[in-house]
Amino acid sequence: MSDQPLVATARKSILAAARRQTAADPAGLSIQAVAAEAGVSRQTVHHYFGGAKGLRAALAAEGLAVDTTADEPTRDRLVEAAIRLMSRPGGDLASIEAIAAEAGMTKGAVYHHFADRAELLRAVARRVSPVDEMRAQIGPSTDLPARDGLIVIARAYYSAMRSRADIIRNLAANSSRDPELAGVVMSEIIGQGAPLLLGWFALQVSRGRLRPVDPTLVIQALFGPVFLLVTLGPAVFDEIARAGIHPAIDNVEAYVDLLLRGIAPAEGDNDSSVGSGAGGS
Repeated sequence: MSDQPLVATARKSILAAARRQTAADPAGLSIQAVAAEAGVSRQTVHHYFGGAKGLRAALAAEGLAVDTTADEPTRDRLVEAAIRLMSRPGGDLASIEAIAAEAGMTKGAVYHHFADRAELLRAVARRVSPVDEMRAQIGPSTDLPARDGLIVIARAYYSAMRSRADIIRNLAANSSRDPELAGVVMSEIIGQGAPLLLGWFALQVSRGRLRPVDPTLVIQALFGPVFLLVTLGPAVFDEIARAGIHPAIDNVEAYVDLLLRGIAPAEGDNDSSVGSGAGGS
């Protein structure tokens, strides 16, 4: 016998209870109260709706006016707690229990706002990702010459990464021991950013502004200097700059010119020392 009727009945009971509660107090939706009124467990509500946020979304989809602002301060507090934990070198793997303790909340409070640990990790990744800054620049830059567009995109990315280098370095370190976190970082940061850049390069190639080379090589060259920043940290990076070694992220125009033109002499130059080979006559 199929369990589909039971599933439908449970969902309907939960939604009906939530509907009545929301009508009485739009900001006071309680998973515990909804579960009690529907005659199910709190885990059942989380199973079907992923917490209060998912339940409010389901009610909103029915056209019911719901207050979604009540979740935000607590969600932010949990995300910030997770970021603090994952920003500590060699720290623990940011379990639900550890995040709740860091935020001064219960484990149940975490599951009230996030369906599972993966959803919370995705919120962390989105908070530290530079993708929004890049997206804001990539659209307007499509009408610029390729050199100017690369400079705009690179500056946006470099600026975002400089302010988050310590966090991202430690996220990467923890990712090596935490497959779930590694998957989230890949999908939310790299997986979101790479298509934006690939689309930009494809458009520039189609307009004849860049020659058709593998765009992933250009991306690696353009953003490679960021990995040095992330590896060393902003403080060490600044010391390097004070020593007279000028980082690419502080010389974006020169670096983009180098990337586009290389260091070989222009055709017709008399300097034969470049490209002549060690055994040249």
